[in-house]
Amino acid sequence: MPNQGNPKHFFPPLTTVCKNRFPFPVACPSFVYPAGYEENVCRLAPFVDEIQLLFFESEPRSLPTPALIQELSDLAASHDIAYHIHLPSDIYPGHPDPDERRRAVVAIHTIMERCQVLSPSTFTLHLERNPAGTENLPVERWRQYLLESLERMLPQKTSPGKISVETLDYPLEWAAPVIEAMDLSVCMDMGHLLVHGEDLQAFYENWKDRITVIHLHGVDGSEDHLALDRLSDERMRTVLGLLQALKKVVVIENYSYPRLNASLACLAEGWSRTANKGM
Repeated sequence: MPNQGNPKHFFPPLTTVCKNRFPFPVACPSFVYPAGYEENVCRLAPFVDEIQLLFFESEPRSLPTPALIQELSDLAASHDIAYHIHLPSDIYPGHPDPDERRRAVVAIHTIMERCQVLSPSTFTLHLERNPAGTENLPVERWRQYLLESLERMLPQKTSPGKISVETLDYPLEWAAPVIEAMDLSVCMDMGHLLVHGEDLQAFYENWKDRITVIHLHGVDGSEDHLALDRLSDERMRTVLGLLQALKKVVVIENYSYPRLNASLACLAEGWSRTANKGM
């Protein structure tokens, strides 16, 4: 995302400090203010424990440069902030076209290798189902291609468990054989699960031993990435109970100041209210 100027001209600082406030790290995306990585990290670091560095695009010109990584490393030290990485979402490591798989492998390998110096807590990966025109590829063949791509994309000395497979718009059971074979972790995106009618408690029971990071955002019907105050009281109670049980990195996945500001306040208020009642 391009730098669009100093965000101080757009929004004031966040109003709720969540850094060192919960029994789990709270994170937010690296693009909340209409600016680049440096400005966002500097402005967000006082309020959260960790920042989700978004590298959504796989084109070579969009990959993080060594200079950017060094800058982010310096910011981590000076602002007491940790990172995790969101890998590109425009790739298909299970694509039937070997050139598409090769492109995915190169992009992921490059980002992971360059970001090792940041000591990220996890690398979140989309195992996308294939795009239009390849719908007839059998699930078994898709899994085979995924396995081949994953085995090739890991840099040396990188544990497969550092990759957390995000829940998307299909049942994660479809990718379960790949996750288990490669010993990958799971990113439980609660918003995605709610939008697609999944039961959060049931998902937790099934995957709790592999969940290393949680994505949290409000939903309304089919719309997601809203502020947390859009969740019903019942859903919020379920969410807070699972956060208490998991104690993993919780990413408030809002990509604008108004939504993130409302979400952090909602999380703090809900946690305090629940704690006072005895969780």
